[in-house]
Amino acid sequence: MFEEILNSKKLSQATFSFICLPARAYSINEASKMLRMPLGSASHILNRLQINNLLKSVSKHGKKYFFYKPSVDVPPWIKNKLSKFKRKQEDGLIEDIKKLSPKAVVLSGIFCGYSNLPVDILLVGRYDLKKVQRFLEKWQGIMSLELNYSIMSESEFIDRRDTFDKFIKDIFDHRHLVIVDKLGKK
Repeated sequence: MFEEILNSKKLSQATFSFICLPARAYSINEASKMLRMPLGSASHILNRLQINNLLKSVSKHGKKYFFYKPSVDVPPWIKNKLSKFKRKQEDGLIEDIKKLSPKAVVLSGIFCGYSNLPVDILLVGRYDLKKVQRFLEKWQGIMSLELNYSIMSESEFIDRRDTFDKFIKDIFDHRHLVIVDKLGKK
């Protein structure tokens, strides 16, 4: 499995990127920019990594999204060989989310490999709706998909979380990624 990856600079670079970034789904467009390669090359590389069982994919509205399989155990010697590709790799989505100054943000749905969940991004706190709209327009373009989102006040979120509301329970019962949590645990 790792032989093909280690023998290809592009596969090695892509593998290292997916290992280092948060385990969320990336569109082919986003991966292309992240890996600094043409769309066709990025698509081929992502499909090769999927064949090698390092990535999983999910489809929604005819678009394919790839994410690193957290269950894959990459041996330390492989990580060491891949580390030569180390460059500052930041997740643009997470950086843009933090600019919104949220109290809490949870990625779910398509970002975690579920095409049928009711929400992809849960935003908790008070927001400038124009900033949220610009953020959504940007990321819907990058993901080539309309993102389902929900905005809640802190008190509404806490009330719904504490009463085991079905909407909140559906998010937390499935794989999800907590990006920001300034509310603290229950």
